[in-house]
Amino acid sequence: MQIKKVVVLTSGGDAPGMNSAIFGIWKECLDKNIELYGAIGGYEGLIDNNFIKIDYSILVGRINRGGSVLKSGRSPRFLKSTYFNRALKNLKDNKFDGLIVLGGDGSLRGAIELRDAGVNVISIPATIDNDLNFTYTLGYDTATNNIVSVIDNITDSLNAFGYGAVIKIMGRNCTDLINNVAKSINTDLVITKPDFDMKNLIKKINFIKKQQTIPPIVLVLEDVADTVALASTLQSECKIQMRPHILGYIQRGGSPSAFDRRYGITAGKLAVETLKDKECVMIGLIGDNLTKKPFEECFKI
Repeated sequence: MQIKKVVVLTSGGDAPGMNSAIFGIWKECLDKNIELYGAIGGYEGLIDNNFIKIDYSILVGRINRGGSVLKSGRSPRFLKSTYFNRALKNLKDNKFDGLIVLGGDGSLRGAIELRDAGVNVISIPATIDNDLNFTYTLGYDTATNNIVSVIDNITDSLNAFGYGAVIKIMGRNCTDLINNVAKSINTDLVITKPDFDMKNLIKKINFIKKQQTIPPIVLVLEDVADTVALASTLQSECKIQMRPHILGYIQRGGSPSAFDRRYGITAGKLAVETLKDKECVMIGLIGDNLTKKPFEECFKI
């Protein structure tokens, strides 16, 4: 199939490396004389017919930055048939030969709906949560490094004062990020379920307090427990200052790591090459190799 005009969008939570992937897509389109457009604000851009032609002036200075030059977002409207059909019409009216979607599992579900409606679509797993069925999703490496770096800084002050900390970690329902961070900072105080064993947690913190070597750092998966309330309870039970920390968007902001830059650029180039085959697959890393998978095989949880 000859590809002449392609559109790309970034959907869901932003992931470091999205801009690198857009650059890889643009570079491959340039080499193949393909027009490249971006849908502003993810699937909302498809609905609102909000497209912008991508050239180097849009990417310059942003290729190796976090966030998304195309803006991102979630689109409840896209789930409604009226708006979904409007998005389909806009894709057809603009004569796009293919669509590339950068995002996580929610974005992938949108790509499946479009594929089933006849759209030639490729997806790249871009989410810090690592909750798709690949070894690494785009942005996961950077987010891990961001979190570890911040906790290292916090730990300096914890050591100075003899405090402990309760730190909320992103990841939604997937524990990959929090567990990877825990291994990197060498803590086994990790809460990933609402029904965690409070008595055992208190016992572990008291043991660490007696050793007087490292501060007790409790990592809590988002939406599992109230960080502030838990810190207050542990402070009362363990007789040690436990400071709550909600890192927020610092976890997924900032410049992508070298790994995520390379990942994004190479996956973006391959996505353009794959569009001509009308495979409708997701392209991500299995081990060190970029691999194509049918959409339905890409959900992890």
